[in-house]
Amino acid sequence: MFIKKLIYVFIVITVFLSFTQISYSDDIKGYMIPEYYFVGSHHSGGEDVDGIEGQHGFWLRRIYFGYNTKLSDKFSARVRLEMANSAFSESNLTPYIKNAHLKYKLNGGASLLFGIIEPPSFNKIEKFWGYRFVEKSAPDFFKMASSRDFGVAIDGKSKSGLVYTFMYGNYSSNKGEENKGKGLYGRLGYETKTMYAETNGYYAADNGKNISYLAGFLGLKGSWGRFGGGYYYKNEAPEIGENSNTSIVSIHGTKYLSKKMEIYARYDHFLKEGLKDPSGYLPVSAKGQLPRFIITGLVFKVHKLVKLSPNVKYVFYGTPDGGGKPDGSDFYFNITAKVSFKSGLK
Repeated sequence: MFIKKLIYVFIVITVFLSFTQISYSDDIKGYMIPEYYFVGSHHSGGEDVDGIEGQHGFWLRRIYFGYNTKLSDKFSARVRLEMANSAFSESNLTPYIKNAHLKYKLNGGASLLFGIIEPPSFNKIEKFWGYRFVEKSAPDFFKMASSRDFGVAIDGKSKSGLVYTFMYGNYSSNKGEENKGKGLYGRLGYETKTMYAETNGYYAADNGKNISYLAGFLGLKGSWGRFGGGYYYKNEAPEIGENSNTSIVSIHGTKYLSKKMEIYARYDHFLKEGLKDPSGYLPVSAKGQLPRFIITGLVFKVHKLVKLSPNVKYVFYGTPDGGGKPDGSDFYFNITAKVSFKSGLK
């Protein structure tokens, strides 16, 4: 099964490249995230997480592999693959398409994009956070919004610093469409050398639910480091039954200790019980729970393309309105690396 999927991915790349002429502006780039992990403690939160306390070892969390090409002065295209597997399992890395889009430059600093692209829900916020290889941003990690959708978007930034994005998509992530529901996304922001602020949201219909999302973020940056905070709200309204909503406050800070070393910390706080459990490499209980999530660590730039971050992650739980919070807390120690590569065809 894995070999078949891998063959399929390479066929997609080959077909894509066959329609492009490799030029001096083309490049292949990506990165991988190897990690050593140790689970110091874990709450007794269900059969799917029983027994992981005390586990430790090595795994490869993600591999990203992308090809970018400039078709003309106006047109460019991108195909990006991601390879991942399930945590705490013996499964193989599974490749799939992460990005596949065509981009057309408009006048005034704007671009028109079509294909599998990033919605404006948190991509710039996550870039400001800066440590996705350590952990996703709060709205991504806790399933408030998806990192990808198939659709069309206008994305731009004016000379005055105004940032804007408007998008219409399937609301099916990078998967195929299966229902009549669609999503409308929007973002307005402002960026200077020392600050970034934005508000964004979306409204979507999906499998009998109307879903709305609203986010606000403010970040400050300078030679000292950066600091940011955001509020994220999501509401699900089914055709039958009561509405469900959740909200999170997330703050984070980074201090530059030298040109090659940084220290960072982040705190995510649920104001209302979560709607979904996150997937990935931290089995946190969030559905119907009030997790409080702390991340802190150091980053060493051992090479211009290699970063190393020893870090700890700690999760404790508040008591939800209905009671029944998980027993105990979660503690993880990790040594996480980001190994980047870029092969410019120049």
